[in-house]
Amino acid sequence: MDHEQALKSLRDVNNMIKEPLRTLNKIVLDDTNFYQAPGGAEHHHNYRHGLVIHVNEVMNNALAMTEGQISGNLVTAVIWHDYMKIKDYGWFGLDNITKEPYRKLINHVSGSAMEFHRLAYGKVPTHTLERIEHLLLSHHGRKEWGSPVEPATAEALILHAADMMSSRGVNL
Repeated sequence: MDHEQALKSLRDVNNMIKEPLRTLNKIVLDDTNFYQAPGGAEHHHNYRHGLVIHVNEVMNNALAMTEGQISGNLVTAVIWHDYMKIKDYGWFGLDNITKEPYRKLINHVSGSAMEFHRLAYGKVPTHTLERIEHLLLSHHGRKEWGSPVEPATAEALILHAADMMSSRGVNL
């Protein structure tokens, strides 16, 4: 699937969830940096538009694991989980990807959760905000892999597994 189809697929899934999460997710989906960014510098999806392709693979994996049951929290976390990779990496031309200081100082795991919190606070109930933030903060699965917290809910485990599968090129 190419990057344009990946973005369309993410928008289609997003349109199935309720407000205000749908509108919050459009912030990411409408950001040209998200659309153009690489998914990494060395490992998976390390090319222009790699981030949107990776996020779409994670979404498809998560939907397959939940047998198509749409959860607004999980859809939102999938869309936001790597959003701040737009600050972890710089990209120039097609193949020149650089690691930016943000990657070491803050990192996309914490940065994505902070950005979501900043934009969602007061717009979603506290319990929803905390559930989604947990998903974002635990998506790497282990503290030694960069997650400040480890998955403590079924949805957090699903997001971690879906992300890991995409990063290894093993998709459902």
